[in-house]
Amino acid sequence: MKPIHKILSISGIAIFTFLVIMGPMTYKALAPAVKNEVLNHLISVREIKKMQIQNFFYERYGDVNVLSKNPLVVQSMPRFSNAYHSGGFDNPAYRQVDTYYGPLLEHFLRQYGYNNIFLVDTDGDVVFGVKKDEYIGTNLRTGEYSSFSIGEVFKEGLNNVKFSDLTWCEEARDFVFMAAAPVYDLTNNLLGVIIVEVPYSKIDVFLSQRDGLGETGEIYIVGDDNFMRSKSRFFSQNTILKLEINTQASRDAFRGNTDIGVVKDYRGLPVVSAYTPLDNLKDVSWVLMVEIDAKEAFDPIYSLNTNLIIVGTVIGVISGIYLYFTVWRTVWRRHSGRNFSETH
Repeated sequence: MKPIHKILSISGIAIFTFLVIMGPMTYKALAPAVKNEVLNHLISVREIKKMQIQNFFYERYGDVNVLSKNPLVVQSMPRFSNAYHSGGFDNPAYRQVDTYYGPLLEHFLRQYGYNNIFLVDTDGDVVFGVKKDEYIGTNLRTGEYSSFSIGEVFKEGLNNVKFSDLTWCEEARDFVFMAAAPVYDLTNNLLGVIIVEVPYSKIDVFLSQRDGLGETGEIYIVGDDNFMRSKSRFFSQNTILKLEINTQASRDAFRGNTDIGVVKDYRGLPVVSAYTPLDNLKDVSWVLMVEIDAKEAFDPIYSLNTNLIIVGTVIGVISGIYLYFTVWRTVWRRHSGRNFSETH
């Protein structure tokens, strides 16, 4: 074999070894690390949001429980009830009680960020509301709202602190949580129930924070009726209690499992889904989903593969050109030398 052929063979083998072996080895070494970074980020977001939502409920339980024991609430409950039953909301006795206690209870509404506060006596009559909406003056035992969320939390609230699932509030034109707690006097006699409306925005702030989740990342909640308890970022209309979610991930979460994997979401698109049951909320059965489109999530891996192919191609082209001109120069020199010998 001629020396030039040896050089070509050795060079060709070296280039082939780099392109065919080193490229895939580099991809195999780096791709899992990039993938794990994506998965670990979603898991971290899932655990942070889970803690935030659970803390939200713990704090609201504590708030309404403390409020039910506040001396102002304890004093005003029987006064509002007696005044209401003696002549309704328009009698002078009721207006006098409302003038004194109403602004103070309104202060609690602003302090806690509630949408409304109701006082309901043991008969089920809604004898006070900071905002005068459709519930005022109705009976939550026998009236038209007895089977609504406010009626349910009232009945449960006669015995202990109770939190409702999301429900529509016509006055606020938005969804709210209803929370109730029993009110006792100093001798431990039951006076009634205090019910507060917690606006949905209090929990939406956690779900709308999608830093690090790119253009397609989403955090949402699903209830045990398979309907969304949050707003989808992919729909302009409100999806709370309207959009049904019945995916492999949501079903697995309702079985009590916490996991992460690539599944199809409610749009039918492949996503990386990190999901978990919110199993410490006591009064509601929800699961939390943190998802991002698989295409976007694994884009760094696709980019890595593409870049390795580009680098390998560039090296191959440059090496081929270099070898071509090396061979051409060697052949040219030999040809020139032969012609020189023949002419002399």
